[in-house]
Amino acid sequence: MLRVACVGALLTAARTAWAIPDYDPGNRGWNGTSELLRVASESNVELRPERTLDWSTMPRGGALLVLYPRSSLGLADVSGFLDDGGRVAWFDDFGASEEFWRWFQFRAEPVRDGIARAPSLPELLVARPRLAHPLTEGVDALVTNLPMALSHPRLRPVFDYAGSGQGMLLVGQIRAGKLVVAGDPSVLINTMMRFPGNRRFAQNLLVFLAGRPGGRVTIVSGDVRVVGQWRGRTRARTRRREAVNTLNGAFRSLSEALGGAALLRPLAALAALAVACAVGALTWGRRPSERYGPRGPAGAPAGVTERVAIFSAPKANLLLPALVARSLLETALLRAVGLRPPTDVRTVLDKLAGRLGPTQRDDVRAVLTELDAVAQAVEDGERRSVGPRQFVAVWRRVAGVLRSVEGPS
Repeated sequence: MLRVACVGALLTAARTAWAIPDYDPGNRGWNGTSELLRVASESNVELRPERTLDWSTMPRGGALLVLYPRSSLGLADVSGFLDDGGRVAWFDDFGASEEFWRWFQFRAEPVRDGIARAPSLPELLVARPRLAHPLTEGVDALVTNLPMALSHPRLRPVFDYAGSGQGMLLVGQIRAGKLVVAGDPSVLINTMMRFPGNRRFAQNLLVFLAGRPGGRVTIVSGDVRVVGQWRGRTRARTRRREAVNTLNGAFRSLSEALGGAALLRPLAALAALAVACAVGALTWGRRPSERYGPRGPAGAPAGVTERVAIFSAPKANLLLPALVARSLLETALLRAVGLRPPTDVRTVLDKLAGRLGPTQRDDVRAVLTELDAVAQAVEDGERRSVGPRQFVAVWRRVAGVLRSVEGPS
């Protein structure tokens, strides 16, 4: 009986350990980061694990440690957080970091001809410090595990792989913020903390991110859930970034305004067009970094492409979708009558005289006039708001006009 009880206890413990994800500070196994919590305590740093990253609650100038992300954290939010003085350390090898690396102009590739710590352990490659930096103090070597090599057009590696010269860790500055990028999250797991260089590096990293004694570092890993939106001084307050936020919120509130699925079908085409237009219109240039860091896009097309959320924020301003509806209607009308811009409403209505009755022509004139007034107000710099009810009413009229125009002449 005792043997059965012991076996049952061992199986329960094994299942519990298996259920705790890799890199989790609550995981005391070889692949967890519970030892990193101990290092943080010894270094007078508050390391706060989060399973949900809420950008709206992250403090300006705060610190974020990302290990092996399995999903997007919102590249526009990461950029805005950095611009406003945040510090981000992003450690990954085979997770979901391709977009992150491209966004900040990093290149990831396998390590060539790295030197192993021991011939019997060829996967444990040694990375050595190449620059004087707070992260290299007291560290003669880092032991990595099946890492990726990173490079950047304007950054020299702080650590590189001995024998290959490829970068293991790079540090850049983005406006007021600092970005630390490494090609191996395993350097911080429990089993690697037995190497003195790795343990001292972990201490250096936490102190560097915290910025001050007693500072806080938020740590996320794996399939972290991301909510909220960074609304610091830099990103969300620009007109283009505000347009992205408006578009995101607009689609979120549509389902509440519509109340049913029937109208979502005709709106699907508009939603797709709005996304395409927004992505095209909001892809602007890059801002040079300060000092020696990577450049990030000055705006946030990824806020659309990653998270064009269809449902959330109440009382959203649907101004941008309304302007897209106007463009869609005008294009369809001009194509229907065989005209090209520039032209005027009277000419279009004259061309439609044989296809539409007087009431339908009046409706076309009314819809175009209403949407022109919205567009003109925006061009004049006025703040205009289009609520969900107004937008739905306009779209119903636009859809009716399009059906009439597409009908038999």
